[in-house]
Amino acid sequence: MPDASAPEVPGYQVSRITLADADDWAAFALLPEMLRLTSSTAASVDDLRMMIERTLSDDPNAPLLFALREPVSGLLLATFGFHTVSALNKTAEVTYSVRPERWSKGLATAICRAALRWAFEVRGWVRVQATTLQAHAASQRVLAKCGFELEGRLRNFRLVRGEPSDFLLYARVPPGSQDAVL
Repeated sequence: MPDASAPEVPGYQVSRITLADADDWAAFALLPEMLRLTSSTAASVDDLRMMIERTLSDDPNAPLLFALREPVSGLLLATFGFHTVSALNKTAEVTYSVRPERWSKGLATAICRAALRWAFEVRGWVRVQATTLQAHAASQRVLAKCGFELEGRLRNFRLVRGEPSDFLLYARVPPGSQDAVL
């Protein structure tokens, strides 16, 4: 049965992430190919548990994370959701992480679109932004397919393995505010 508080992705099970998901998430989130194009500082299952714990808060500014699983096997394929949530401004930054063996199959685009629909229709947010390292062309393609617009380069925006790094800033506003289709 689908979780009414989670975005819908046809053909998959989606639910809020729980502490029980940490080991399954670590199986792919801590791989070098996953970390090389992100600013993630997670280095262990315990780091991921701490991230999940923050999402379990009732604070309206707490990050939100969802788990996407295959319906039959229950295999965790991806996590997605939002960080840098501002309840006051009705904004958040989208995040997604897909198991490497599922890359280039449209899954990141599907979960990004689902996250956007949920953000605008359920949460009533007025802006969802995304940041990528300049070298992360695959994520930039996903954002373009989802109607995000490039707003510019953020210099020394985040540390990546201890080094200040430039990121590209993208944003999306609700349908009606622009012509992109979810």
